[in-house]
Amino acid sequence: MTERKLDIENIGRIGLMFIDGDLLKNVLIDPLTCDEDDTDYDIPAFNKLKAALSKIERMNPDIYLTGVIWQWYPRNRRMASPAVAGKSLPASRTGWMITDCADKLAEAMREDKFTSAISENGIKTCYFPVKTSAGEVVGALELTEETRSGLFERTYAM
Repeated sequence: MTERKLDIENIGRIGLMFIDGDLLKNVLIDPLTCDEDDTDYDIPAFNKLKAALSKIERMNPDIYLTGVIWQWYPRNRRMASPAVAGKSLPASRTGWMITDCADKLAEAMREDKFTSAISENGIKTCYFPVKTSAGEVVGALELTEETRSGLFERTYAM
């Protein structure tokens, strides 16, 4: 029997089965009053989402994946905030903050479809829409695949 390894796209599709969109929708206790300095989480919901994200990042030990679960910012649908981060903060942004949606992130959430991008230095990032049980898109799973040396170089080149 031939052993098959999962690539980033298959890991993301399988990983969506672990992410509860209803938990994501309600992970912030009062999303309309939060800002980047004052965030109040439903801790049990956050912990379940964090555990799911950790499982996703470890699905294939041959690929170094980092994951982030993004949410729309309630007062402005052109912005998003990382609700849960895995091993590191998003590769394409700095800090844990509300930010303009990257084009592919916004496309995944607005159009309810898988999107991906490859950076100039070869880092692949995929975005998968996260839905509630009613089918409403409430966020996106971002997975970034890179080598450990690439992560090291990027971290210390700043």
